[in-house]
Amino acid sequence: MVKKLGLTFCFIIILSAIAYHFLTPKITLSNDSAKSYAALNFTLPNSQITFSPIPSHTRQSIYFSPQKKSGLITYQLVSNKGGIVAQGQLNYQASDKLSSELGNTLTFTIDKDYRVSFHQ
Repeated sequence: MVKKLGLTFCFIIILSAIAYHFLTPKITLSNDSAKSYAALNFTLPNSQITFSPIPSHTRQSIYFSPQKKSGLITYQLVSNKGGIVAQGQLNYQASDKLSSELGNTLTFTIDKDYRVSFHQ
């Protein structure tokens, strides 16, 4: 009986981790350029996220809490010398329903010509 309870508990933990991975909103950053950067800073409607450092030819993801409201996402790409080399903003659409943001992935790419692009 104790063995079955332990296996059930482990199964629930594993299932929760998998659900978290696929359902929690996230920002993914791909640096396809030959340059490294100090940081990419994001301001979301209810939080701030920073990728730091950003080595060349890497891919990173950060999960964030559902924002539960629409608004602007602003970003700033910071060089290793501390200067802002790119910045921008985009609209983030959400509602007060949690399900509107589940599984949402915001993908930013620094291309080989050092431009930042966005895909959702």
